[in-house]
Amino acid sequence: MEQDIYGSDPFSSENLWRLSKFTLESLQPLEPLLWNEELPDLTGGFFKSPLKLFEQDDSTLHNLDIFGDNFFDTEQLLESTTDVSSESQINARTDRPGDTAEESESLWSPDLLYGAPDRKTPLRSWEGYQDRSFREPVSAYFSESGAKGFDAALAHSESDHVLGGSGRLVPNSIFFQALFRAGLGWSSMFFRFNEQMKRFEKVRNDIRVSGVSFPALNSLTEQMLQCGTNMQKMRMFVRNTPLKSNEPSALSTFSSATAVILYTLEKQLASRFTHIGSLIQIQALFQRCGELVGALANIVDSLDNTASEAQVISVVLGRAAYYSQKFGWIDRLFHEIVIRVTKPWLDYVEAWVGLRSETPTLIELATGNKSFVAISYPEENKKARLDPGMIDYRYCPQHMPSFIPADQAQLMFETGKSLRLLKRSHPRHPIASDEFLCNSDSPRLHCVGTWADIERIQSKAYEYEGKLRAEILKYNRGEASGGNTLVEPALQGSYQKEGNEIIAETFDVFDIDDGRRVTGLLANHASIEKDQLGHLVDEAEAKSRGLDLSSQEEGRFGPEFASTLYLSLAPLIASQGLLIDFSCLHLLFKEHKLRYHLTLQWRFQLLGDGFFTSRLSHSLFDPEMESGERRSGVVRSGVHTGLRLGSRDTWPPASSELRLVLIGLLGECHVADESLGGPDNIQLQREKELPGGLSFAIRELTSEEIVKCKDPNAIEALDFLRLQYKPPAVLEAIITPRSLNKYDHLFKHLLRLIRMVSAVKGLVRDSTARGSLSGDTRNVFQRFRIDSQHFVLAVSDYCFHVGVGSTWRRFQDTLSRIEDCLDRGDIDGTIEAAHSVTRLRDHHEDVLDQILFALFLSKRHIQAAKLLESIFATILTFAPLSRMDGMSGIRHESETTVFQLYTLFRKQTSAFVNYLRSLDGGKASSKSFGRTGATFASREEPTNVFENLLSRLDMKKYY
Repeated sequence: MEQDIYGSDPFSSENLWRLSKFTLESLQPLEPLLWNEELPDLTGGFFKSPLKLFEQDDSTLHNLDIFGDNFFDTEQLLESTTDVSSESQINARTDRPGDTAEESESLWSPDLLYGAPDRKTPLRSWEGYQDRSFREPVSAYFSESGAKGFDAALAHSESDHVLGGSGRLVPNSIFFQALFRAGLGWSSMFFRFNEQMKRFEKVRNDIRVSGVSFPALNSLTEQMLQCGTNMQKMRMFVRNTPLKSNEPSALSTFSSATAVILYTLEKQLASRFTHIGSLIQIQALFQRCGELVGALANIVDSLDNTASEAQVISVVLGRAAYYSQKFGWIDRLFHEIVIRVTKPWLDYVEAWVGLRSETPTLIELATGNKSFVAISYPEENKKARLDPGMIDYRYCPQHMPSFIPADQAQLMFETGKSLRLLKRSHPRHPIASDEFLCNSDSPRLHCVGTWADIERIQSKAYEYEGKLRAEILKYNRGEASGGNTLVEPALQGSYQKEGNEIIAETFDVFDIDDGRRVTGLLANHASIEKDQLGHLVDEAEAKSRGLDLSSQEEGRFGPEFASTLYLSLAPLIASQGLLIDFSCLHLLFKEHKLRYHLTLQWRFQLLGDGFFTSRLSHSLFDPEMESGERRSGVVRSGVHTGLRLGSRDTWPPASSELRLVLIGLLGECHVADESLGGPDNIQLQREKELPGGLSFAIRELTSEEIVKCKDPNAIEALDFLRLQYKPPAVLEAIITPRSLNKYDHLFKHLLRLIRMVSAVKGLVRDSTARGSLSGDTRNVFQRFRIDSQHFVLAVSDYCFHVGVGSTWRRFQDTLSRIEDCLDRGDIDGTIEAAHSVTRLRDHHEDVLDQILFALFLSKRHIQAAKLLESIFATILTFAPLSRMDGMSGIRHESETTVFQLYTLFRKQTSAFVNYLRSLDGGKASSKSFGRTGATFASREEPTNVFENLLSRLDMKKYY
């Protein structure tokens, strides 16, 4: 039939919307029913409204136990196997008071829709309302059996010998409390602290709660036990570290910060535990706490091997930088910890560089080797302890925090050392006076974490530097300086309060109560409530829960955590160091005549004074001088007396002869240069002692050196003679014992050189003697004289004019620029020329190093120095033979020996010249890379400093 209607194609859509023949016709609406108004009234009797049932006096409905308050008795509670996530909450809240009539009246309050899940009651069936002993039938599906079915499955697995078995069930509320106590580091009936192993462990291994397997429970338990172990470790650290002392240390401040964090965590966790009803909630509650406690415990472990303040700061700062990156939610908390830990050390730095008054504790720390400054006194003079000028300050890099760069650390030490130099000479100087520090608003050192804070520190440093500059210049001009010019009354004491506020609150508040392990460590709870660390812990916890903290996080952009310390110190340390260096340079140049003493070294130690060099050469080597040797019947005179080295057989001279020859030589040369006022002034100058006690002295020699000194024809014959000079204590900041040793080394070499000049000039005199064949070009004596004279004079001219003269001239130019800037009161120009007292001292020593380098006295040219000494020794061996030239029969006897000496001399000089030719740029450069990193090559000179000597020796390729 359908085929007839729709056709043969079943997929055709032509008649798709046609109605089928089986469609029923639309039903007609029914007629309205008539209402029978004669029906009886059913509002009474059985159909009476239930709201009026309680109006009857005989009603007992109100006595019924509708909600089943006694449904869970004690026995049933202990044996229940309810689900952890839902029914455990009922067990934890059943015995809780508070189900009053007022709460029942608010049963239908809309607020309950958003309340805690523990307000929900289990659903009841109609059978349960009618029969209190009715129990719901067991579901046939395992997925609906809940915790009871899971426990049954674990019990069944015991028969299959599955590891762990079902264990013993513990009520959830009891186990939760024990687990909570374990997380806080408190022992309980299920967990205890092993004193030997120093860790928490389980009392029994077969305890579990309903609905949770052993692996899942053990995973969570291990986390909680580790958290509790860390909490207990920090408690022991706080108890074992003294919190109260005369001067706080980095370790004690970290201990106090740890105590505040522990107290805040205990309070925070205890307040939130009342809403805990499952293991997942406990895990979530202790997750962030475990991370924080674990980080602090790791720091405590790292502090076990620390022995100084610097190591404590380095460990805390390094670990804080790591954990602030690992756990971003506690970065502000760790930054506050770093601020507190570094504060005692920064107080010490402030006192050292002069930003606060110095306390006796500063000296105690230094003498006790607890700081980066070590103080030593001369052992031979116990009274020197009372003289600040005798104190020797030494830098101890091992006591400097590792995050401070080496150049900044050296700047701190040198700034403090220069400050003490200034205090000894000018205790009333604005930057050295405690009165100015008390009346000024000098900024304080503190560690900050943002670029904005660093810019504020820099602004304060500029302001402080500008005001102090005016005071220093006024003081240098001799004007009356008022101590209150730096004072702003509104700001007096503000920085001091800012700097000590944290330490004062920390060390006056915390007092460990060893007996209170359960309720907390700290006694004064009210003071701890106001501590900033506690608020940061709460803020970090809120941040970890994803709360909106945009207002607190605003402006937190800053440098790397590990760089915050030295970036915070750099502006103030640099400003203070600049002003102290300028003041010390003014003191050294204008009051203690530093340039005069340096020129004195050049004149006498470096033989830069021609008059002194000539007088010394005549006194030591001139054969025409009268002998000062003691002779019987001959009265010795100090006039025209000399040692006549090279013309005598006895050596060394007696001490009386040495004094007779050299007495008054230094004084006369010094007066001849200094005085222009006539004979009276010369006599007055002679009576005065020379600067630094300058005098001739005997050098301490080894036994081997003494043997060489006894040979008058040896190059070492005058090595026993030295110049003794002791600079004033103030000038030791520039003229150090190391530089004096270099001066002595140069003096010994230059003394040998003027002896060789005197020796080759004597060879020329020998060539004009009667009987000498000076005109014979084949005469080996004459060739030896000419070649040796050319070599020695070329070396001498190079050493005195290039090696010493040009180098010292550039140094004098630097000293002139510094002095000119000091005369004008140009602070920036002075610092630009000298950089600092330390840099000037290093520059001075580097100039001496360059002279040693140019004179082949450095370690780099040891072979060349030995070769040069052998050439001098060969010439001195030839000198006695040259003096006998012309005597009857002597030439023929010594000609063979002289020829051998001349052949040796030619080989030695050729080897020396070839050595100069072979020097590359690295070995031959006239650059001295000292501690300052500065180079001293003159722009007018060739890069190869030895090219000057090579051009003098071998201009025509003779060698």
